[in-house]
Amino acid sequence: MQSLNEIRKAYDENYRKMIEVIEKMGGDQEIKSHRKVQSPLYRKLKELQRYEHHLDSLENRLMVNQNTIH
Repeated sequence: MQSLNEIRKAYDENYRKMIEVIEKMGGDQEIKSHRKVQSPLYRKLKELQRYEHHLDSLENRLMVNQNTIH
């Protein structure tokens, strides 16, 4: 299992990528229009969001694991 530090670094990198994609879309207000046409940028954003949820899950499991050990 990854360390908490590694997970948080990956989370930060993923967040940065999400911001970049949103900026390429034209900002928050344009996400809806990209969603309507399922643009490549929108699909990339959804992929990054899924990865964010995965990292959240890993972090939660690690925290529970550490709490049960101590």
